Amino acid sequence: MVALRSVRTLVLSAGGAVLLVGLLFGVLLPSAHAQSQRADDMFYGRLGGGLSDFTSDLSSWRPTHPFGGGKFTRGAGPPFVFVGEVGYQFSPHWALGIGIQGGNYPVEVYPEIEGISDSYRYTPRVLGRYTMGGGAVAPYVDLGVHATLGGDRPPTRIGAGPSVGGGVDIRLGRAASLYVESRVNLTVPSGAVDGSDSGTRFDVTGQLLGIGLKVHLTAPTPPRIIRLEGPDTLDTGTSVTFAATVNEEAADRPLDYQWDFGDGATATGRTATHAYDRPGRYVVSFSARNRAGTAEASTAVVAEPPPEPPQIATARAAPEPAAAGAAVQFSAAATGGNPIAYEWRFGDGASAEAASPTHTYETPGTYTARLRVSNPDGDDTRTVTVRVARPAGADTSGAAAAAQNPTDSSGTGPPAVPPADTSAQERWGIVVASMSEEGQAAPVARRYRERLPEPLRVEVRGAESDRGVRRHRVVIGPFEGTEAAQQVLRERAEMLPSGAWLLRLE
Repeated sequence: MVALRSVRTLVLSAGGAVLLVGLLFGVLLPSAHAQSQRADDMFYGRLGGGLSDFTSDLSSWRPTHPFGGGKFTRGAGPPFVFVGEVGYQFSPHWALGIGIQGGNYPVEVYPEIEGISDSYRYTPRVLGRYTMGGGAVAPYVDLGVHATLGGDRPPTRIGAGPSVGGGVDIRLGRAASLYVESRVNLTVPSGAVDGSDSGTRFDVTGQLLGIGLKVHLTAPTPPRIIRLEGPDTLDTGTSVTFAATVNEEAADRPLDYQWDFGDGATATGRTATHAYDRPGRYVVSFSARNRAGTAEASTAVVAEPPPEPPQIATARAAPEPAAAGAAVQFSAAATGGNPIAYEWRFGDGASAEAASPTHTYETPGTYTARLRVSNPDGDDTRTVTVRVARPAGADTSGAAAAAQNPTDSSGTGPPAVPPADTSAQERWGIVVASMSEEGQAAPVARRYRERLPEPLRVEVRGAESDRGVRRHRVVIGPFEGTEAAQQVLRERAEMLPSGAWLLRLE
């Protein structure tokens, strides 16, 4: 019964009430701010004082506990206590401390216990502390072991036992906080403090209510942003990753990371992924924060429209077929992102850079014109076949030659079939081009003179067609008879157009 009364007295004391309040704070206070409010990995010091309390055998005999008037009138002075502690904070929640509690624990002097006059006790202890939450107001509980020294009569002056406490830590700034706490030290043997072992199994030297200051002995280290990584440009609608390098090893933790992408979106963490919906230039901001300070950095990124490689919609040539020496109109249309570049290669060595150029083929034949369109995102190609016929009224000698070679061509191919008349006494030439303008024929003749070896001769011959149109033909020769001309066609096939034909010369 005596032991039960002692326990009841402890629960009903103000110290037990403070402990319950601390536990209530731990339940009610949100922990969402833990990352940004409290630091870890630091040495600390605590110094404070308060009201002492002594609960022992005597308190179970009388209803004067904890503030019985006899403690002040017949005891050894007022109830006070001072505390000191140094420790190390391993994490936002866990710490280990070594401290001492000392003070006056008044004991009423009763006739049954004569000789008790010195109520000063000194209590060194080792504590493990757990802090709940992590905001500006953080409750905590702790548990450890202690020894109680002091008193007036050996061997009752030394005892030991468990120490239990709790309180609330209130942050004042980066390096200091205020704490309010209560504590009980259960000491055995029961006569270690008051010299009496009757009634209870232990004495209780407590800190009924205490207040003090906690100071960080190691200055907190603020965060520092070493590098921001991310693209300079990106395509809209495409997710990209941004990353920050921070002095995590040196900075006090926990660290709070925040991203602002400049379009209203945000994210947390050292890395973040984001996609922009609209083209434009955006400033991406990053901040790192702990209780020592905040570091900020930013970078610019340009969101571009998605790539639009070009695609050829149409490509054509008109008229079809075309006549040698007449202009051919090419036209093209393409879709895709601007600017789009057009390049035509007409199949006869000529080219143009335009969507709708014109070109004149001087020699009959079949040509493959190639169109290439391009922009910064890609390219596309397409071919157009152009048939070029001999102009109306062009001369040919021999029906077979006319049937075999309806057009002339600037390409290479098999030689023309010789006409039926192969008399060696007649003079023949090889026609490689025919056009209406003499100025057009002259450069063609010059090219063939440079291409063909001596003694082959190249000249421009003019003649009237059967329709009265003046034509200018580029002719290789003359040759004595068709056999000689045919032999040149065979030997020089790679240098002559496939549409070349034999012409009897006057």
